[in-house]
Amino acid sequence: MLFRTYTLSFFCSVVLLLCYTTRAYAGCADIGRCCSGKSTSCKFSYGSSRSGRVCYCDDFCQKSGDCCSDYESYCLSRAQDCVMTYWSHWSHCTARCGLGTRERRREVHIPPSGGGKECGKRMQTKACYHNNERCYNNEIAQILPSYHNRKRNVPDKYERPSVLKQIKKDSYCVHYRVSSIAWYCRYASPYHVLKVGSSICVECHNTAMNAEGKCAGSYTGMRSRWRSLLGRPCHGSWESKGEKLENCRCGENPGKDFIFV
Repeated sequence: MLFRTYTLSFFCSVVLLLCYTTRAYAGCADIGRCCSGKSTSCKFSYGSSRSGRVCYCDDFCQKSGDCCSDYESYCLSRAQDCVMTYWSHWSHCTARCGLGTRERRREVHIPPSGGGKECGKRMQTKACYHNNERCYNNEIAQILPSYHNRKRNVPDKYERPSVLKQIKKDSYCVHYRVSSIAWYCRYASPYHVLKVGSSICVECHNTAMNAEGKCAGSYTGMRSRWRSLLGRPCHGSWESKGEKLENCRCGENPGKDFIFV
């Protein structure tokens, strides 16, 4: 009888110990929270004061191997990953002309909780380049009176191969209306005949073209600037009266016909 009593007492003690151990490892449910990232304060202590142990309920415990026994059942089942809105459209290029940046944004729709996946970036940027005929940049047309054009058509007397092999492009003309002109242009011949509203013709010759076949400052469909290259200083602005005319010459109106340089 006494043996049975001791056996029953020992069995009850083992059951209680197992129950205590099982309950001790139910730390995440006991503290009632799960933490994201690495949080040393997100822990549960169990055992006696002398031989007590600690288990954790943060994301880092999966790497360090010290998670509480109910971490997966309690935390991961209740984890809420971050939910973000769709990306917005890319913004306009910050540069009106040249190199700039675009950006797009998104917002946090549902924040993470219970050790869920953290939110990503809320803004992205990328480079952009903006340039077209309407860009009002620092390129100023430099012009000369049209009679200087005759010097461009003189054959090369040295017959240099680099000149003979050069591919000649057809010239083009642009007709402008003078929008503004400096007051001291009245003393700069032949620009002295120009007034606001004057119609002029400017020719882009083969020798003045760049690799794309365009003369510097020969804009169409926009207001742009010009300046004289030789003689007394003179400058102003003009607006094109139409598109460029292919394979043409400007030279019928002295004082109102010019060439790009």
